[in-house]
Amino acid sequence: MRSLERHQYIIDYLKTHKSVDVSFLSTELSVSEVTVRKDLEKLERDKWLVRSHGGAVLNENLFVEPSFIEKEDRLTREKSAIAAEAAKLVRDGMVVALSTGTTVSRLAALLKDRSSLTAVTNALNVATELMGYGGIELFLTGGQIRPNTFALIGETAEKSLDGVYTEYVFFGANGFSADEGLTTPSMEEARVVRRLIDNAKHVVALVDHSKFGKAAFYRIVSTERIQTLITDGKAPQDEVDKLRERGIQVIVA
Repeated sequence: MRSLERHQYIIDYLKTHKSVDVSFLSTELSVSEVTVRKDLEKLERDKWLVRSHGGAVLNENLFVEPSFIEKEDRLTREKSAIAAEAAKLVRDGMVVALSTGTTVSRLAALLKDRSSLTAVTNALNVATELMGYGGIELFLTGGQIRPNTFALIGETAEKSLDGVYTEYVFFGANGFSADEGLTTPSMEEARVVRRLIDNAKHVVALVDHSKFGKAAFYRIVSTERIQTLITDGKAPQDEVDKLRERGIQVIVA
């Protein structure tokens, strides 16, 4: 079993059981305890777990998600700068998708003067920003409301996006790294955002520097699926360089 497969097994096991022993993993994975400890060291560096005596426990912070209201007042200058760069990509007459998040909400506020713009979203706050403007045709998914983030989720939200295709999708995340991709604490929200991504021609991630090097419970999408990432000047340069080496456009606001 390759290291990536072992890592995924350990993560999946911890999601269910919360803790695990080195000896158990050595038997289950048919590798030495030395190899298991190296795997746990790597996963601890990536914030998936915390090593304990003889094993490891799940990093519970993966599941912690501040509310939209709590996040709205954080890093306002950086988020506004990122949103301004994203707005430059949106021209009159486009069809775009906007997911949840405080930075995406700031982007929506900058699109009110567009004409013949079609906007698709699963976020109540984004819809509130855009509704009532004559130049914007607004499409809001159905679904169950997540009060914490104002997102619409669930099977209804996903099915309402069948056959809906956009030129650009703009989305945020709770955690990001070039190797692990973009993550969020909510599996249900990730599924809807992934559907928006699958239906878009060009995928743009809006990620401020505080999200780098962090991981949440569920992966939205791998780094390879995005074409553009917009961040701020405090983003780790080694991560920015890694993205550019992979052919991803990085815009630093």
